Parts: sequence; C-alpha cells; structure tokens
Amino acid sequence: MGTSDPAAVLPPLYARWMGALLGDPVPPETRATCEDCAMCAPAGVTSDPKSLYFSPRVKCCSYQPKLPNFLVGRILDDHDFSFSAGRSTLEQRIDAGVGVSPLGLDQTPTYSLLYKHGLAGFGRAESLRCPHYLDEGGGRCGIWRHRNGVCTTWFCKHERGGVGLDFWSRVRDFLMAIERDLAAWCVTELDLGPEALSALFLTRRKPNERELMTLADLEGVKDPNVARQLWGGWLGRERDFYIECGRRVSPLTWKDVEDIASPEVRARARIVKRAFESLTSRELPERLTAGSFQTISSSREGVQVVGYSGSDPLELTPEVLEILPYFDGRPIEEVLKTIRKELSVEVEKDLVQKLLDFEILNPAQDG
Repeated sequence: MGTSDPAAVLPPLYARWMGALLGDPVPPETRATCEDCAMCAPAGVTSDPKSLYFSPRVKCCSYQPKLPNFLVGRILDDHDFSFSAGRSTLEQRIDAGVGVSPLGLDQTPTYSLLYKHGLAGFGRAESLRCPHYLDEGGGRCGIWRHRNGVCTTWFCKHERGGVGLDFWSRVRDFLMAIERDLAAWCVTELDLGPEALSALFLTRRKPNERELMTLADLEGVKDPNVARQLWGGWLGRERDFYIECGRRVSPLTWKDVEDIASPEVRARARIVKRAFESLTSRELPERLTAGSFQTISSSREGVQVVGYSGSDPLELTPEVLEILPYFDGRPIEEVLKTIRKELSVEVEKDLVQKLLDFEILNPAQDG
C-alpha cells in the first residue's frame, strides 16, 4: 500500500480489528477526497479568508495528532522507503521532546492552546498545520497508514450525510478508547519501574482545575527532569521503547484487544455495531416531516442549503423544494401518492433517502 492511499478507509491495524468486529467492510467515503481536497476552491475560483474553502497548503490537516505509543512504534518500524519522509517528521517530534512520554506523543501545550482558541483558522491557518503534513504531491499525510483514531474518522463530506457522520463519530470514540487502553497496557508490559509509573499516571490537579504551563512548555523545549521521571530505565532508549510497543500490539487480534481493554471499549464496540447497521441499512421510517435547514445561496436553478454539516451543503432544485411541505408526518406512501396526484411528479425512494440522510427530512416524532 502506498504511503497515502486515499482508498484506505481504515489503517491496516484498525481495519483488521474493525473487520473482525463488524464482519463486513466499511463503505468508503468517496466524496471526501484527500489527494484532491474537496474543501479547496475549484480551479478558477478565488478563495477569500471568509469563505468555506480551505487552503491547499493546509486542508483539514489543522491538527497535531496525539499518537499512542504503539502507533509511534509502528511508524518507526516501517522501513518502506516511500514512508521515510513521514517517519522523519515523527522523529523530529520525538527529538524535540515536548509532549513525549511512554504513553505516546501528545500535543504540545502551546499547540493545544492555539488549537483551542484558533478554530476559526481551521483549514486555513498554517500555524495550525499538522507536523506530519508533506507538501509533496499536492500535499499529503506523511503517516497515513498509521494514523490515529481522530484522523482515521474525520471526513468533510459523507456518502450517507448525517448517518455517516454519526457512524464515524462512534468509531472515533471507540478507537480513542482502544488507543488509551492499549497504550497503558504497553506501559505496564515493558517495566518502566514504579517511580516512572507514578509520575506518568499520578494527577495532582483537582477536577476542572486548569493545568499550568511550565517555562519549558512556553518555550517549547524538552524538560530533562520531567523526561528522567517519566522514562525510568528506558531513558535514552525512547525509540526502542516505542518500537517494542508497536511489535507487541501489531499481532493482537480483536479478541485479544477485547480481553486487554476496559469495559468502556466493549460498550463502545456495541455502539459501533449498531451505528454500522444504520449505515448499511436503506430502510425508511414510516413517517417523515420536513426539517429545518439553513439556506446559504439561491438562484433560478435552486438553493444551496446546509443540513447535517456546514462543510457538506446540498443543492435543492425548485422541484425538490416544492415537495418538502408534503412530508407532514403522514405515512410516506400516502405522501408520495399525494405528490403524484397533485404535482404529477414521481418521487423516487432514493431521493427521499438522501433528503433524510442530509437531515432535510426527519423521522416524525410519535405523538
């Protein structure tokens, strides 16, 4: 597989676990094209800072990923020559030593602060750009085949609209829970020593108390004292530690992960399976009502509206707008029959499904 294979819905490790959990492949999100960003301005269209368009030098890579130790190890242990540029970006993060611990690579404190208060620049501000973003080939992810749960599940557009967004949101939370549990498992397996474990897991802050940034945090430099406390006998052998984590996790089956992980992971697995059933089902509710949506532009050809997501507007023709009021909570078959009689229009079930997926139509509430 190439370094940045856009057809890979899931990274290899997660694809194996998800395949065992779901039993069927996850449908691809073909409208979210990373190599040819669907959120960048089309050729010949000028983008301004207030538009919805992303910068082609940033795209959706406005995120510094938190990488669990085993994914860090898989990246370091991936010796494919085509992967060398991406591996180098990871090594730079490790060498910088900020946010680096046996649990993996965290966001640096200064980046976290900038991200929290700078979301208006998402997709546009180069100061938010991911450190693993490579400019080559029109811009691509340097660690694509070992990306984390957040990056794996983020799509700007979904084939099934809100149904797809719900599914991938569930998968994101599921994968993040797995990453937390397996990272902690690796730490306990590799004998950091009691002092290092205490430093790694001890939290002195009270609930909701703000974590203060140290001088090293503010300067963006490694704190040798903190590193010494966290790494114990592995100090100076951080890369070896990560690689060993990757080698221990890589052969795990989904059954192994279930046995190691917390009850939260097993609970989220059930939620994901339920969301997958909805994603792959085409069964319509018995009754529908017209939903509320935001109109962002209009012309004689119709209107562009936002339903489930601001990054995925939908074009509605005048003919579609005309049929929406007919969906008033009556049974769908009765509504379609009325439309056929009064407007001489045959409404396909696929159109109704799409309007439902994009939350232009909603299931009618009982009562």
